[in-house]
Amino acid sequence: MDRPISGKPLWLAGAQAGSVAGRLASLRPSPESGDMTVTRSSDTTHLRRNGGLRGTSRRGDTSSAIPRSLVLAAGWSWRLLVVGVAAYAAARVLALLWLVVVPLVAALLLAALLRPVAGLLHRRLPGPLSALLTLLLAAVVLVGLGYVIGVRFAQELPSLIQQLVGTIHQLREAVGGKGVGRLQLDQIEASVVDWLQRNRSQAIGYLTAGAGYFLDFAAMVVLTLFITFFMLYDGKRIWRWLLSPLSPRDSRRVDRAGQAAWASITGYVRGTAVIATIHGIVIGLSLYLLGVPLALPLGVLVFLGSFIPFVGVLVTGGLSLLVTFSTHGWLVALIVLGILLAESQLEAHLLQPLIVGRYVRLHPLAVGLSFAVGTVLAGIVGAIIAVPTAAVIHQALPALRGPHRDHRTRPRYGDGER
Repeated sequence: MDRPISGKPLWLAGAQAGSVAGRLASLRPSPESGDMTVTRSSDTTHLRRNGGLRGTSRRGDTSSAIPRSLVLAAGWSWRLLVVGVAAYAAARVLALLWLVVVPLVAALLLAALLRPVAGLLHRRLPGPLSALLTLLLAAVVLVGLGYVIGVRFAQELPSLIQQLVGTIHQLREAVGGKGVGRLQLDQIEASVVDWLQRNRSQAIGYLTAGAGYFLDFAAMVVLTLFITFFMLYDGKRIWRWLLSPLSPRDSRRVDRAGQAAWASITGYVRGTAVIATIHGIVIGLSLYLLGVPLALPLGVLVFLGSFIPFVGVLVTGGLSLLVTFSTHGWLVALIVLGILLAESQLEAHLLQPLIVGRYVRLHPLAVGLSFAVGTVLAGIVGAIIAVPTAAVIHQALPALRGPHRDHRTRPRYGDGER
C-alpha cells in the first residue's frame, strides 16, 4: 500500500479530511436565511433547546458594571482633593512668610503706581538714580500725609471730643428725653472708667504689643521700599531671569500671561489712584467750604481709604460725617451725607466703568465675592489686593491656555452675540 510522505495510510488521511470538511460545513453560514453569522454546532444545539443565543460575558470584567458618570466624578474628586490640599499648604506657607509676602505685594502695587514717574526721570537721569529719586519723592509724600493726619488730629482731638459731647447734649435736650438720656450717659461713663481701672495692666500689655506691631510695620516698609527700588530699576531683567528656566514655547506663553497680568495691575492701581484723588479733593473741598475743622486731614483720609473697595470710603466718610455732626450739628451733617452718597453713585456709574473697568473687566458680583473672600482670609491686606488678584487671574489664564488666544481682543462682559 502506498503511503504519503507524512507516513500515514491514504485511507486514514481521507477519513481525517472528511471529518474536517464536515466541521467546516457546520460552521458555514446559511444561504437561505441571509444571515452571515457563523454558528457552531454546540451553539445550534443550545438554540434548539432554549430558543435563543447563549449570553457570553467575562467574569473578570467589572469595569462595565460601573457607570461612566461615576468614574468621571471619582476622577475629578481626587484631582480636586489634591489641588485643594496643595492650595491649603501654599496658603499656610504664605501665612508663615507674611512679613515677606506683604511687602512683595505692596512693592508690586507701588511699582505699578510709580512706574510713570520713574520713566519720566529716566529720560534725564541714569536708571538707579531715577529709581532712587522716585522712591524719595514717594517717601516724602507719605511722610507728609502722615504728618498732616497724625499731628493735626492730635492737636484737634480734645476740642473735637468736647464739641461732640456738647452736640450730643444739645440733641438729647432737643429730643426731650432728658432723664433717660442723662441716666444712660452716666451709666456708660461709669462703666468705661471702671473698665479702665480694672484693666490697666492689660492696657499696658496692649501698648507693648502695639510697639511690637510698629517694629514689624517699620521692617515691612523698609523691605517694601527695597523691593520697589529694584522693580523700578531692573524690572525687565528680573522678569527675563524668571523666564529663563522655561522652554521657548512655555516662556512665550508665560510672558504673554505676565504682560496681561501687569497691564491689569497697572490699570487698576492707576485708575484707583485717580478715583481716590477725586474723592479726596471733593470731600476735602466740601468740608472746607462748610467750615468743618480738619478738612485737609479728612480729605487725605478719604483719599487713602478709597484704595480699599467698599469699606474704605464708608469708614473715612463716616468719620468726616461724625466730625461735621460734632462741630456743626445735624443739618450740616445731612449735607455732607448727601455729598457722600452722590460721590458713591458717581463712582459706581461713571468713574469705575470709564477708568478702571476697561482694565479689570470683572462683573460686579465677581468684584464683591473676591473682596469678601480676601477680607475673610487676610483682613485689610486681603481687602486691598483681592480685586487686583481676581483681575490678574481673569486676564492671565486665557494667555496660559493656548498660544492662539489674545487677551487684548477678548470681548468685555456683556458684549457678544445678541
